[in-house]
Amino acid sequence: MNVAEILASLAAMNPAPDSLNAEMTKKIVVDYLRNHPGFLMENPEVLESLIPPAQNHGGGVVDFQFFAIDNLRRGMGRMKERFQHLVASARDNISVQQQVHRAVLSILKAETLEQLLDVLASDLVTWFDVDVVRLAMESEMAGLKDTYYSEGNYSGICFVPSGTTNAALLNEKVRLIADTQAEPPIGFEMIFADCSSLVRSCALLRLEMPETSPPALLAFGVRDSQHFTPGQGNELLSFLAAVMSTVLTRCLKREDMPV
Repeated sequence: MNVAEILASLAAMNPAPDSLNAEMTKKIVVDYLRNHPGFLMENPEVLESLIPPAQNHGGGVVDFQFFAIDNLRRGMGRMKERFQHLVASARDNISVQQQVHRAVLSILKAETLEQLLDVLASDLVTWFDVDVVRLAMESEMAGLKDTYYSEGNYSGICFVPSGTTNAALLNEKVRLIADTQAEPPIGFEMIFADCSSLVRSCALLRLEMPETSPPALLAFGVRDSQHFTPGQGNELLSFLAAVMSTVLTRCLKREDMPV
């Protein structure tokens, strides 16, 4: 039983006026600490809440020990906050890693373009908890080619003019956009055709396929802004893009479907 539990139990058993109750509480705490000299060693986090006494040495002498201990206490508090933030970030990274691993295993099983689009339209939407996933492929005849996606979640394949990939990605491999209304990428309306008003945040991944077609885009769209932010790590997304590029190239070769 800790100090708080002891105090709560005694207070419930012995109701008293506030002044008397305060004196009893102080006495109980002092007696408990005297009877348990190792309490603070076993519970060092309690020190973060304690205010050290300032000693009056007289003659204008400053008690540096007081300030040193007070700064140490504040430093422990800041360190605790940073540690909690680090733990939260680590949990998020593990979650993303698990999502990418599941997605990669599912993508690798696809033998045809149709199977790959099924994975894109169903599995990736669910595992990454996004609203739409688009495979945007460049084509000289983009305006004449039909798009293929389910109206249930608008995910699937679309065709965009040549150069859209480089323009949208700003020549990067991965681009994360927090607010598409404030910073719409070039080609945004074409990449998310028929659902661009729904997408407020997106992740764009470059797919390199030099053996079969021009570069393409794998785009994730979410209705909530700030879901993707430029400060997030993108190593796992780069790996996902590399796997998707390999499998897509294999499917296009097998079906002899140059874009």
